[in-house]
Amino acid sequence: MEIESLIPFGLDTESEQLVDVGNVKQGNACGCICPSCKTPLVARHGKKKAWHFAHRSQNVHNETRKQCEYSFAVSVRLMIRQLSNNGLKFRTPRFESSVQEFSKYFHKMYECDYLVTEESLLELKDVSVGTPFCGVTVDVLGNVKGIPFVVFVTYRERTIPSELKHPSITKCGVVELNVDALPRLFKQEENGQYQEVLRRYIEDKADGKAWVYHPREQRQKDVAIEKFKLWLVQQEAESIKTNKKTRKYTCILCKRTWIGASNICEKCETHLYTTELD
Repeated sequence: MEIESLIPFGLDTESEQLVDVGNVKQGNACGCICPSCKTPLVARHGKKKAWHFAHRSQNVHNETRKQCEYSFAVSVRLMIRQLSNNGLKFRTPRFESSVQEFSKYFHKMYECDYLVTEESLLELKDVSVGTPFCGVTVDVLGNVKGIPFVVFVTYRERTIPSELKHPSITKCGVVELNVDALPRLFKQEENGQYQEVLRRYIEDKADGKAWVYHPREQRQKDVAIEKFKLWLVQQEAESIKTNKKTRKYTCILCKRTWIGASNICEKCETHLYTTELD
């Protein structure tokens, strides 16, 4: 069985906190229950399989299975919330996007990249978890220098809601934290200390993270479009200038001779009597 099918965190009945499977006694003595269906859990500290929790009573779990939504991804999401309760250091990814413009002169589409923000380590203050924001319950809501900052956890069965892609509060930041890559990292941990692996992932890694909404994105996009359009105009003008070859002409009507890119005689105002000279 792959680790993504296992449960790394259980709810300790005494502390009422999520705990690592590696920080409790083995077997039925772990003192943990499933946060979803409340079925007692058993801690399995195996030598071959990754350490994990499992529902202890199969009979009870069979009855609650339809109501129980506790899984690897859900347990990780709940642990992220718990780790955030006392503040959170969160590494955000580099945010780069692009704009496209069509050149009628070159008859082709051009693309230009622009940078919204570099990778950064943010420290969230006044954090609340499982709280509403713009009509959606988000996993983590804090503030960075007074600006609301949202972390929304995603996995295969949970995607970003549209309300966070275009939030009614425009001066905010929203980042997606996808946990689908975490089983690979957890698998490298041999003694079930998954909480520390998760903390390092949140603080040190930009992998699996993406900006859903950045307050400066539209402004940076508008600036990029203006610069891009100006660049295209300059490229077109340079191309026109380069393609206009200088030649020597003579007008057989007025006998005028000139050197230039145009074969129109300025005196006669026509090209009909113009001859190109070698």
